[in-house]
Amino acid sequence: MAKYTATIDEDTRQRIHALPRRVHFSAFMRKAITVFVEELEKNPDLRPENFIVTHTARKDVSDKNRK
Repeated sequence: MAKYTATIDEDTRQRIHALPRRVHFSAFMRKAITVFVEELEKNPDLRPENFIVTHTARKDVSDKNRK
């Protein structure tokens, strides 16, 4: 599988590292990237400003089966 990287600013990097240990950042990012790619497949003309990240109360357990 190919690995993709994107640069982030130092402030964002420090904030990620400051998250509590119980927060599994990679699981959140996998889910966000999956949704992002699905939306781009539907409409490839979308731009970054068309996306807003929010959360819901629903618990998605689809990521737990990957481990």
